[in-house]
Amino acid sequence: MKHTSKLPLTLLPKVPGLRLEDALIDADTVSLTLASTSLPAACPVCGHATARLHSRYRRTVADLAWSGRRVRLLLSVRKFRCSKTGCPRRIFTERLPSLVEPYARKTTRLHEVLKLVGFALGGEAGARLIRRLGVVASPTTLLRYVRSAASAAHPVPKVIGIDDFALLRGRRYGTIVVDLERHRPIELLADRSAQALSAWLKGHPSIRVVSRDRSTEYERGIEEGAPTAVEVLDRWHLLKNLREAAERVLEHNHEVLSVVRLPSIADRDPSRSIREHTPVPRSAKERAAGEAERRERLTDYKKVKKLHEQGMSMLAICCYLGMSRGAVRRYVHADAFPERPRRPREPSMLDPFEPYLAKRWEEGCRNALQMWREIREQGYPGAQGRVLQWARQRREEPAPTTPGRYRSSMMERCQKRTLQGSVGKTNRAPSPKRLVWLLLDDPERLGATERQALEQVLEASDDAAVMYPLIQRFGKKMVRHREAEDFDGWLENALSCGVKDFETFAMGFKREHSAVEAALTLPYSNGQTEGQINRLKLIKRSMYGRASFELLRQRVLGAA
Repeated sequence: MKHTSKLPLTLLPKVPGLRLEDALIDADTVSLTLASTSLPAACPVCGHATARLHSRYRRTVADLAWSGRRVRLLLSVRKFRCSKTGCPRRIFTERLPSLVEPYARKTTRLHEVLKLVGFALGGEAGARLIRRLGVVASPTTLLRYVRSAASAAHPVPKVIGIDDFALLRGRRYGTIVVDLERHRPIELLADRSAQALSAWLKGHPSIRVVSRDRSTEYERGIEEGAPTAVEVLDRWHLLKNLREAAERVLEHNHEVLSVVRLPSIADRDPSRSIREHTPVPRSAKERAAGEAERRERLTDYKKVKKLHEQGMSMLAICCYLGMSRGAVRRYVHADAFPERPRRPREPSMLDPFEPYLAKRWEEGCRNALQMWREIREQGYPGAQGRVLQWARQRREEPAPTTPGRYRSSMMERCQKRTLQGSVGKTNRAPSPKRLVWLLLDDPERLGATERQALEQVLEASDDAAVMYPLIQRFGKKMVRHREAEDFDGWLENALSCGVKDFETFAMGFKREHSAVEAALTLPYSNGQTEGQINRLKLIKRSMYGRASFELLRQRVLGAA
């Protein structure tokens, strides 16, 4: 059907001198015939205005959809003769820059919308979205718009943060540069080398402050490219390195710390049974596999210790045995074979209903199916197997329904579980990764049992007793409260504390003294940079890892 009057002209592009001549609307498409009436027209070469008409022709372009209908603009475009003598363009087509670019098949406003969709969603997802909105464009078209978009202009940066991100995890890495004053990324570099960073910094002499992690590559790049800039180490990385150094010290004291005990969940909440976290007994095949794996780790531990005693460096041991640097470092610093702690119980959908089950168990109910039916009426969505397992871990004798031929074996299992339950978790030595948080945490936030465990650590290990005041001074006083006046005194005490691993950690701080001191006094950090990396990861994953670095860079910087 045709509509030539009372058409909502506000839906048309706002272009002066454009007249609507006809409109055809059907179920899927809206076709609008438009003609330009403005005179005179300017030559695109010499700029001379003329009204000498040469001819007309029709041009079809796509526009924004109307209520899910595709819109086509049938433009009646005029050609003019340039009357200026000497102009190389004798005949030209009138320009409609606010409506459509020369040779374009889509209006300017549709092009901008498609470009924004391409930046936000990429090719495939963007094409699926606009198809639902009534616009047709291929994924390749959207990506072409993204690639051809001009780089966003940004003010001259003065304070930046730099960090690396994975292009191909474990193989190739890039560098992101973030303007910390304006909270936006301003550059992506294809690698994380000192040469690439130095070249970029030399092209931006306005940089005054650079926040970074403790990468030596970035340190050299800043020294070469911006030697006058103030380097600021990220405070989170300082605390992370502090924790790692303390953990290495505890690993070296693994044997003497085996007497330390941490409270279990049952100790923290007496209403819950100690045996509730007893894992399901493993099969003989699983136990054999676990024992074989332990023997293999023990063999590696002995090899590492032997090679290190012979004078071989840790890096050489890694290459010789084909082991990771973390494993070799852990074995070298440990004074005894580090046993793996038992994994904690995972959260379960049965947890909210355990108080009711414990109450029914104390009342004498031993029918697991009956208890499952009762909690199912209360909203428990799980199957009966988890409740059966919960009851089985608490039985001191076989269930009455157990067949006679299985009663003897079930009785042995119940007695074994009862013995294990009486021992409980409190007799298992915690790992250094768990103990280190006792040294790092604020003593005022620790519970009574945790403070008791901390006292056991300090009594059992002389190294831990020496470094604990240093840890508290640096983490609580200097980093959290920004009291850098005591840093030089703290560094002198750390370098002469007598704990080798902690002295090595302090030597790194001495080498980067000015950067550490700036981190303790200036407000800048790499928190913003880490957040931008998270956004970069989201964009990269939405591209399924198949796009080039140039397209990733364009989307990250353009979407910012």
